[in-house]
Amino acid sequence: MNYHWTDCPSCGCHVAVNWIVRPEGVSGSLRRWSPDRSINDGRPIDLPPDAPATGWEIPCVCGAPIRIPERPDAVGGERSEDLRVTLDAGD
Repeated sequence: MNYHWTDCPSCGCHVAVNWIVRPEGVSGSLRRWSPDRSINDGRPIDLPPDAPATGWEIPCVCGAPIRIPERPDAVGGERSEDLRVTLDAGD
C-alpha cells in the first residue's frame, strides 16, 4: 500500500490518499477532512491497468486536482505493521 498526505489547495481540507497497484489497475481511496472536522468524506480510486503507479493526478472530493508524487510519502503492507515513512529533514 502506498500513502500520500497533503492539503487541498482549493477546499483547504487535509487529504490522505492510499493506493495499491495490481494487474487489474490502481485502486485505493482518497479521504479528506477539514481542520474543524465538519467535513469528513472521501471517494474511491480506480485507475486502468495502464496507469502509472505514481506521478498522476486525482481529483479531491471538491474537484481540485491533487498531484500524486513520483515517490509516495510512505509504503507498507496492506495489513502489515512494517510501514516505512520518509521524513524530510527540513531546510
